[in-house]
Amino acid sequence: MPKEKKRLSKNAKAALKILNESKLLASTKAANAGGDEFKASVVTPRTNTTALKPRPDKKRG
Repeated sequence: MPKEKKRLSKNAKAALKILNESKLLASTKAANAGGDEFKASVVTPRTNTTALKPRPDKKRG
């Protein structure tokens, strides 16, 4: 019978997650750096569509 694979430990899962995130970050940085010639030189500020209101206090009790 084939040997069953062991489950990954929490530390191994965390290490894999960090590794995958770093690969994803590296690939997105490379993609962003490559397309500079197509980007607009002037950045337009976005207007806020919602009013700037403070958050209401939570009702406790």
